[in-house]
Amino acid sequence: MPDTPVVVVPTETFSLPPEWIEAAEQAARNLGQGKPLAELSPEHWQLVLASVTDRMLLHGETLPPGWRRTLAQQVGRQEAADRAEARVLALHAKREEIAAHIARDLGLGGLAGLSRDERAAVDQQTTETIEGCDPASPEPTDCSEADRTMRRLLSEHHALKDLQADEVDA
Repeated sequence: MPDTPVVVVPTETFSLPPEWIEAAEQAARNLGQGKPLAELSPEHWQLVLASVTDRMLLHGETLPPGWRRTLAQQVGRQEAADRAEARVLALHAKREEIAAHIARDLGLGGLAGLSRDERAAVDQQTTETIEGCDPASPEPTDCSEADRTMRRLLSEHHALKDLQADEVDA
């Protein structure tokens, strides 16, 4: 047998120091999130991870392989099994943000307090708004009258949808 080196694969999981969790919590606070890290939407969690990356690199830390998954486990997040699932979750979360905005615009208040009929009406309006304001739509609607928040939400939704389509194409 040739003298090939034996590569040892670590079987134990490592734990990140508390500074990493503190950096994540600070990033969430800076984003205006009053929720625990475990409850952040997938897109807000991605922003937190980007901030933790920058902060740790500024402090001269090396980013160990698997640190994102380890951090997610340490703060109690139930991470999506793969990227495609994460994109679907993010797209659904963005749709819910749009629906909440529409419900407020219609004077219905928050989504949680809607009756079944009100929720159905909001869902229908949400679908029509998303599809109508899609620049790739066969008959795009002029959405320039929408407020700044709605235009931002729609732009983010379409960007997530494009990312998902790009992943499917790849």
